[in-house]
Amino acid sequence: MARSPLVALLIACFGSPVGAQSAPPAPPPSTPPRVIVVRMVERVPYGIAFEPARVSAQPGDTVRFVQAGGMPHNVEFRSIPAAVDLGERRVGPMLVSIGQTYDIVIDGGFLPGKYVYVCTPHEGFGMAGIIYVEEGAR
Repeated sequence: MARSPLVALLIACFGSPVGAQSAPPAPPPSTPPRVIVVRMVERVPYGIAFEPARVSAQPGDTVRFVQAGGMPHNVEFRSIPAAVDLGERRVGPMLVSIGQTYDIVIDGGFLPGKYVYVCTPHEGFGMAGIIYVEEGAR
């Protein structure tokens, strides 16, 4: 059975005839969790620092602190969102050897917000950083 030119034009403009179904749209691609590296360094003449000093993370990401200097360093959270209880994660271990790492997984215990941390022995030298935990899931 031949289609009339009008039916062909309508199909071209508006899609398939009634009853035909197209596939559902594909879900948006998920982004795999990231490992965000923050180095603990001593730089002359800039001083002692976390590099980078500010990072953004989403649920599922890992923030990895890497001892990259000669002095001992740690991570202690000083300012966190009011409803958050980090428990033992509030203060990390002292990293004394170059290459040692301390990982913090941004899990359900981290609500969206600003997490300010310091290196306890070097807080007086301004060694501080911020993790901005964003909303969303990977």
